[in-house]
Amino acid sequence: MKKMIALAILSSSIVFANPTLLTNSKDISGFNSPESVYVDGKNVYVSNVGVELQPLAKDNDGFISKLDINGKIIEKHFIDGMNAPKGMSVIGNTLYVVDIDVLKGFNLKNKKQVFSLPIKGAIFLNDIAVLDNNTLFVSDTGTGIIHQVNLKNKDYKNFVTLDIKQYGGPNGLLIDKKNQRLYTVGYDPIGNAGGLVIYIDLKDKNHTLHMLSDIRGQLDGITFDSKGNLLVSSWGENLKGIIYSIDKNGKVKVLDLPAMKGPADIFYDGKNLWIPKMAENKVLKIQY
Repeated sequence: MKKMIALAILSSSIVFANPTLLTNSKDISGFNSPESVYVDGKNVYVSNVGVELQPLAKDNDGFISKLDINGKIIEKHFIDGMNAPKGMSVIGNTLYVVDIDVLKGFNLKNKKQVFSLPIKGAIFLNDIAVLDNNTLFVSDTGTGIIHQVNLKNKDYKNFVTLDIKQYGGPNGLLIDKKNQRLYTVGYDPIGNAGGLVIYIDLKDKNHTLHMLSDIRGQLDGITFDSKGNLLVSSWGENLKGIIYSIDKNGKVKVLDLPAMKGPADIFYDGKNLWIPKMAENKVLKIQY
């Protein structure tokens, strides 16, 4: 990596958070390898990779489901004809979705595709974060690149490239507009060292990387909770996934939840934490 790297390593002794969160929870079935959840007001969207958990297969069996805020599936195949859709974001009436090597946009009213931007050389486009109404960040776990996309001009540039061996490939993305930071969590596609939780100061022209916590794993999703803590999903070992909570000082807790298979791109809507359990074909909704 050509850019200078600074590691702000914070101690993070891991403890388990109590009490159990499952008292007010709902396990929603009926999906096909759900990868990402995005909540827009009263509407909930879930991206489905397909019947087989093959996140890079161009097999045309991926789709987007639409739910209500209570978790009831309104339309399982709300948007069809995709390959392996993953991270999503909404701007206006357009749902933007990454689909392996293409950024796509769909009109939420008529479900028609209104945007398509192939990313040259992309391997594993994974998540989307919205900077403003014209600018997206898109992660590519396979190449280590976080792309900056200009929607108006339909072009993009390399915002930063992560050393996958050191940080893992960038997976989940999250923007902290108050502190002008872009967070990402790493997933090692080869499965060796695992990824880290890092952030980039958006005011820093050098795009210096800062390590927030020393936890390492097959990290997937990232979101804020109501207290400003970061929640991070990890596939764990042997499909025993967990959710971490990291406070502003880098202290780490593990949420008191049963092990889950493949917790992917999580979302917090202000009242509920949505966890797609990718390898279980379920989405867990928790009042949190």
